[in-house]
Amino acid sequence: MNKELTFQDYLYVIIKRRWLIIICILLGTFGAFLASLRLPKVYEAKVKFRLDLSQTKPTFFTEFYPSQRVDPVESELEIIRSRAIARSVVKKLGLNFILKNPRRALFDSVKISENARPGRYLMKLENNHFTILTNGGEIIGKGYVGELFDNGSIRFLIKETPRENLEFAIVPVERATDDLIDRISVSQIRNTNLVLLKVKYFIPELCARIANTIAYEYIQYSLENIRESARGSKEFIETQIEIFGSELDSAEEKLRRYKQKSGVFLLSETAEEIITALAQFEVEKEKAVVELNETETSIKKLEAELAKDEASYGVYKKMASFPTISNSPLILSLKEQLKNLELKKQEYTLDPNKTAELKIVEEQIAQVKEEINKATKQIVLAGPSIDDPIFKNIITNIMNYETKIFALQSRIEALNQILSRYNLRLKQLPEAEVNLAQLERQRKANEEIYTMLLSKLEESKIAEAMQISGAKIIDYAITPDYPVEPKPRQNALLGFLLGLLIGVGGAFLLEYLDSSIKSAKEIEDITGISVLASVPRIKDKEMKIIPSIFEIDSELAEAYRILRTNISFTAAEKSIKSLLVTSTAPQEGKTTTSINLGITFNQLGYRVLLMDCDFRRPMFYRYFKTFIKDNQLGLSDVLANQIKLKDVIIQTSEPNLKFITSGTVSVNPAELLGSQKMANVLDELKSEFDFLIIDAPPALAVADTRILGKICDGIIVVVMAGRTNRNAVLDVKEELQKAGEKIIGYVLNGVDRVSPYYYYRHRS
Repeated sequence: MNKELTFQDYLYVIIKRRWLIIICILLGTFGAFLASLRLPKVYEAKVKFRLDLSQTKPTFFTEFYPSQRVDPVESELEIIRSRAIARSVVKKLGLNFILKNPRRALFDSVKISENARPGRYLMKLENNHFTILTNGGEIIGKGYVGELFDNGSIRFLIKETPRENLEFAIVPVERATDDLIDRISVSQIRNTNLVLLKVKYFIPELCARIANTIAYEYIQYSLENIRESARGSKEFIETQIEIFGSELDSAEEKLRRYKQKSGVFLLSETAEEIITALAQFEVEKEKAVVELNETETSIKKLEAELAKDEASYGVYKKMASFPTISNSPLILSLKEQLKNLELKKQEYTLDPNKTAELKIVEEQIAQVKEEINKATKQIVLAGPSIDDPIFKNIITNIMNYETKIFALQSRIEALNQILSRYNLRLKQLPEAEVNLAQLERQRKANEEIYTMLLSKLEESKIAEAMQISGAKIIDYAITPDYPVEPKPRQNALLGFLLGLLIGVGGAFLLEYLDSSIKSAKEIEDITGISVLASVPRIKDKEMKIIPSIFEIDSELAEAYRILRTNISFTAAEKSIKSLLVTSTAPQEGKTTTSINLGITFNQLGYRVLLMDCDFRRPMFYRYFKTFIKDNQLGLSDVLANQIKLKDVIIQTSEPNLKFITSGTVSVNPAELLGSQKMANVLDELKSEFDFLIIDAPPALAVADTRILGKICDGIIVVVMAGRTNRNAVLDVKEELQKAGEKIIGYVLNGVDRVSPYYYYRHRS
């Protein structure tokens, strides 16, 4: 059963890949810190101001104005960060004038006209005057430091002489607007109608000016929005006064001539009553007509405002047409109800005995108006989705005005019906009295309407002059002293965390992708053969150490004693006198394992012979330098019949421990090892020694190991932890099994002492 990963397993991966993690942390930390020092400084200015939450209702004719339907605070916040206001600020402060290097603070009174050509420009300095050239070398103007430069499209003032020539660029207004919008943040101060506007910019002085200008532009927008209705009323009333003034003069002249001609100067009581009523209803009708025309004028102005800024609203106008309520069946039905109720209201107005009924009708009218408002709201919500707050506000106002128009039309239709009834009654009088009554009616109605219009004109003038915005700056933005970005310490901390995350993630990714053998259990799982011992890693890889002799109490020596014990258990089941030690590839520790294994057997009193059969890369003579000077005479010489076997067996300092070097390098080692002579040599040595430990070449490199495996009693394969590939372990098994089932086990070499694999295998 597979062992579940524990905390120690994860800790081992981190320790194993610690240098990768450390490098990533250092690169992340110092990289972020150095990058922060090189990034341009960004300053932040703050301005606190009060929102304009007043409704933009006209100061008169307000009876039909619909109630507020949206969150007023959020609507105002959206207006503050709208493209229309940002674009106005860009134009006013010349923010589409961009310097290549941060010298914008040297410039003042910057203004770029709409016809300025976008592109790069060079300001070439000569003493206290300069020349402006395009990117292509064309001269577009000359000026002096300290004097206003204005060539019709570019205007600025240089406050002091720069130390070097300057390069600047003029970008399209829309691009500069997008950049400014990204630098604006606005939020409501909790439980108040105050907002905090923040602007980030790389020039501290200009940063404060931008923040204050945005607040000012918002205040101007809200003020203009409030005054627009009063201004529209005034303009319309002025035209109506001129019209009705002429009609009043004409009516008075006609009445005077008729009296002189007919000799009829007085009206009967009935005629006087009819004329008074007609005049009253005429005035009411004219009020409604004036308000209707005023509302239609307001709609036209809103539509003109949309058409005025094609760059800001053109996209929306192409996406969808304006919403409309004119074809809604529900609205048309409510309009008919409203007309009938208005008719009753006017009838009850003239009858002092109908006060109670009049009150009921007025309540019913209010209910119908509320239903119209609700129906209009649903139509607005079902309309096209629009993001720009100012555009959305304009469309909503247009819808509100359309609702108001329906109510006014209902009132006018009701008044027309009442006027028709009274005109029929008037025609039933004697002819002379009828003519006088009609002329008197025209004069009286025109007089009252003219008086009413004069009064409303004065009211509209006062209203336009007195309207003020509810928005007000509380705390102006001041020039910031210190930048808010970049933040080297904070960025270094973030770089540290990012480096740690990448380092740890990379460590585990490399561990996941690493196909090398890491544990004894892996070898046993893929081969089905036991691991006889796990040998810890030697720190000094260049040190040819024999721990079984020089470090007898070390973990290394203990690992080889465990290997000896496990081999002894196997030898008890079947006779093993010749043991071949090999590996999958060079430098996996097979020679060190061979020597230390032979020494541990010798320490139990066995007669042991160590044989170097790696003719291609012999190593024994390096370990036993105190006993031999070179590798000139050895096993290869015996197999080539150049020397006798007894002459190449060398005694070590340990009793009953001897060794044979590989001897003279041969051009045909496989033939020598596979010869009958080699078999005879092994048979002869088995009679003299208890164990023959044979150091063979790597199994996958040459055929020598397979040849030796056929004449040996058992095979041990050394695998280097963290280096040997899993596939190589399987390939060695398949290769050596061709010599028979002689692999008695594996040795996992180079296991990290802190590795949980070594811990569990060696300590459990």
